[in-house]
Amino acid sequence: GDPDFTYEQQMARVFGTSIIRMADADVLPYDYEEYGKEIAAYIDSAKKKALAEFVDQTVNFTDAAQSAHHFEQAGAKIMARQKNPPSDAGKLNQALRDAERALLIPEGLPNRPWFCHAIYAPGQYTGYAAVVIPGINEAIDKHDLDRTRQQIAVLTEALNRAAKVLESYR
Repeated sequence: GDPDFTYEQQMARVFGTSIIRMADADVLPYDYEEYGKEIAAYIDSAKKKALAEFVDQTVNFTDAAQSAHHFEQAGAKIMARQKNPPSDAGKLNQALRDAERALLIPEGLPNRPWFCHAIYAPGQYTGYAAVVIPGINEAIDKHDLDRTRQQIAVLTEALNRAAKVLESYR
């Protein structure tokens, strides 16, 4: 571990600064455009990992990549609204919060239904270390082709839901 609590102190600083920034902001400082770019990079990494793992079997990431791009575009549009917010930013903040909630998987992750986020979760065997797009990456690690395909569809749906929430803000 961390016998001197160095990491805990640093995490308290990071979380404390984030909380203060959010508490003082008129509009939540979420950057869904950048988030979409990161998710696209996670998908590209998973695609390479799947190609190496499943070699001659096809795993199609096209829909997930398109959904990440769609989410990124919706994020860019709402960022323009965040930079020039309306006088009553409550509705905008609600859309930003709802977009994050849309990334939750109602049934949770395979074998761990208590973790519901499609993008980040503690790894099944990593303790508290985060795993990105955990449903997909853990299915690839288990060499489970059917579950990999199913989790790609789950991620695609979550990204489409979140993009739709961002696009619905008026």
